Amino acid sequence: MTTFAQYLAQIDSPTHRDQFAAVLQWVAQQDPQLTGVIKWNQPMFTAHGTFILGFFAAQHHFTVGPEQVIFDQFLPQIKAQSLKHGKKTFQIPFDQPVPYDLLGQLLQATLTLKATTTSFWWRG
Repeated sequence: MTTFAQYLAQIDSPTHRDQFAAVLQWVAQQDPQLTGVIKWNQPMFTAHGTFILGFFAAQHHFTVGPEQVIFDQFLPQIKAQSLKHGKKTFQIPFDQPVPYDLLGQLLQATLTLKATTTSFWWRG
C-alpha cells in the first residue's frame, strides 16, 4: 500500500484511515491485473493502463467512482443498499459496513467491459 501511503496519511481519523486502507487493500487483492495509482490526487485502480475504479475519502464517508456505464448498470443495487449517490459516484459511510459484494461486482463488471480497452476512459 505504499502507493497510497501519502494519501492515507492525510486522513485525520485513525479509524477512518484504517478502514479506507483496508478497502484499498481488498480491492488490490481482487485481481492481479489491478494496479493502484494516484491520479488527480485520488487513489484509483487501473488495469493495462485503463481506469477501473476510483476513490476519495471525506470526513464521514468515502466516495466510489466507477465508469459511468458501470455506475448506471449498478445504480439499482446502490439504491437498494440505501447508499447516497450523485450522477456518477456513490458514498459509503465510515459508520456502516462496507458492501464488499457490491464493490466486487463493480470490479468484475468493469474488468470484463474494459478487457480490451486501450484508452484510459471508456469510450463505448
